Amino acid sequence: MNLSSAEFLIQEAFTGIRRNGLMAFASISTIALSLGILGAFVLVAFGANQFIASQIGKFEIAVYMNENATEQQTREVADKIAKIKDVANVAVLSKEEEWAQFKRANPNIESAGLQNNPLPYAIDIKVTDASRTTSIANKVRLMAGVHTVRDGREELARIMALARVVRGVSVSGVVVLLITATFIISNAIKLTLYARRREIRIMKLVGATNWFVRVPLIIEGIVFGAIGAFAAWALLRLGGAYVSQTVERLPFMAQFTCDIPSSILALSLIALGVVIGATGSFVSIRRFLNDT
Repeated sequence: MNLSSAEFLIQEAFTGIRRNGLMAFASISTIALSLGILGAFVLVAFGANQFIASQIGKFEIAVYMNENATEQQTREVADKIAKIKDVANVAVLSKEEEWAQFKRANPNIESAGLQNNPLPYAIDIKVTDASRTTSIANKVRLMAGVHTVRDGREELARIMALARVVRGVSVSGVVVLLITATFIISNAIKLTLYARRREIRIMKLVGATNWFVRVPLIIEGIVFGAIGAFAAWALLRLGGAYVSQTVERLPFMAQFTCDIPSSILALSLIALGVVIGATGSFVSIRRFLNDT
């Protein structure tokens, strides 16, 4: 195929789009809505997984030393803990600061007869892998001078289970919606081609080869997919801006964010739209070429 032939086929594709404007609009609208729903679900699923991961990352192991433990002994234990695998950070808490905070939270504590600081030295531990929390806590319990270790294993287990459910639902939902979107878009393109079946038959009768008929229609599918995907991205941007303004008023939902860059989302949707549009046209046109 030379350059002039390619230019002619591209012109034929855009001529066909202009000539069948209503069907083209129907196909583009279908693609935009299908990819918009798919994109919205992906953003929500991604945000949900990020939110769950951020909650898991907030879990810390709280270590309380014996009442007679000194600051030096506490720091020695902290140094040992820091050497354990998957420990991200170890912080020794000041008894004075903890006692001051406790008194601010309970202003009547001194009038109740508790004058001296009864709090032991404590250590906060952050881990790099939440699944290792229980294992690390068990090791810390065996260290000399440690009185109590709280790792929140029950709460962590619930959130880890929830994370697995959210991840499974996200993957399953994306696969189902992708298949559904592909099916709907392919049928929309098939209807567009069906409306032009007489035109295809005439082209075959005057001697046009299968590829001469097929290429402009595949180009149309690519154009439909790209425009529909761009429209879906625009809808998601507008919807995302509205949702962002709404959730800013809700402290809890403010943590529910999605960090997918807008450019990456646009490119992904356009690439997906182009692939589905080209594939849908290629597969659909085969039937009409075989029927003629």
